[in-house]
Amino acid sequence: MTFSGKTVLVAGASSGIGRETALMFAAEGAKVTAVARSADRLADLEAEAKGTLRTIAGDLTESAFTDRLVAEAGAVDILVNLAGRTAHAPFLESDPDMWRAAWELNVHAMLVLSQGIARGMAERGSGHIINVSSILARQVYPLTMFYAATKHATAAITRGMRIELAEHGIRVTEIAPGLVDTGLMDQPDHPAVVAAYAKRQNARLPAAEVARAILYAAGTAPGTAPELIALNPHDQI
Repeated sequence: MTFSGKTVLVAGASSGIGRETALMFAAEGAKVTAVARSADRLADLEAEAKGTLRTIAGDLTESAFTDRLVAEAGAVDILVNLAGRTAHAPFLESDPDMWRAAWELNVHAMLVLSQGIARGMAERGSGHIINVSSILARQVYPLTMFYAATKHATAAITRGMRIELAEHGIRVTEIAPGLVDTGLMDQPDHPAVVAAYAKRQNARLPAAEVARAILYAAGTAPGTAPELIALNPHDQI
């Protein structure tokens, strides 16, 4: 499948997997809109892309921004939901504000944006929504309970979307990577979490490999419904 002329919206595109995904779609001829909170990082992305994509900076947890984004994005063929934040800490020492922030971005904001974009897709009778979850959508490791809960929710939401939106010609796919070499893992600052990740000697997936899986799913034939693609470093168990 060629992406020439296809309109792609990448949410969470300022770094890591999102950045690589936006660049790859643009390189394949798609009309890409890259969204994130950091205007500076988006400016760097736009410069690297040399005018092959556009960027919109804003906070997806703010409903006014999401409404504006849906209106400005227009007829989106492919939506990639990558915006997220970690919430790693011992349960007894966790800050409920951290839980709330992670839930609002990882789950609620994804739902609101997907609903807004999917309504337009349903009117046109076609589209593809790709939600990026995690290995923690099906497992829970120590110190990851709440982040894993948001990713379990992402997996359930993706399956539910796939069931409900199929009759409207909309495909829905979950991409579930293991440890990835991105800045997301630099967010946790609790000493127990920092020490735990320092002990993890697994090779981490390059962000570009996850981006390639996203493009693979998006590039399958319209009659194909890739439901789940899970990928891990070869030595991660």
